[in-house]
Amino acid sequence: MSDARQIVRKSTIGVTLIELLVVLVLVGITAKFAVGSWQKVQAKIQARASMETLLVALHRARSDATTKERRSGVAISNDSSSSFVTNGASRSGLRYLRFVDATTTGTVGSFDDQDSVIQDWQTLDGKAFAYSMSSSGLSNGVASIVFSFDGSTDNDLRMNLGMANFTDTFHLLLLPATGLARLER
Repeated sequence: MSDARQIVRKSTIGVTLIELLVVLVLVGITAKFAVGSWQKVQAKIQARASMETLLVALHRARSDATTKERRSGVAISNDSSSSFVTNGASRSGLRYLRFVDATTTGTVGSFDDQDSVIQDWQTLDGKAFAYSMSSSGLSNGVASIVFSFDGSTDNDLRMNLGMANFTDTFHLLLLPATGLARLER
């Protein structure tokens, strides 16, 4: 009887090849879903950070205007060099630059070739794009936001921003009286 128990015990120890393959297939399927979800989360984080970068540029220009007592601004435009397709439509990414507005030459209150560039064109990463952009400082597809010494601006800015392959929409609003910008969902 003890020999029979040892034979049964030896045959039930370990894992068969089929059981091992089933476990490996289940682990692979689970990993595929986890990696796909992680990539989506990373893309969303990168696009959101990109939008926050634009918001920071507006706040820095306002801060420059108030602390250095000079008219500082941000120019925002589409960037055709960062084009991509999202939901079947071709979109252009966004770019911005920071500048000091030349008050004696050029057009006061908007970006032109007479202004001094503080920070050259920066492309927003993360495939962020503008569904719509309206501003009283919009000229030739470039929105110019220029801040006065008190932090206010004559130009308003309203942008509806999107991210490639996501349905999330963000709104960037700039209040002219205070010059403060906010990004909301």
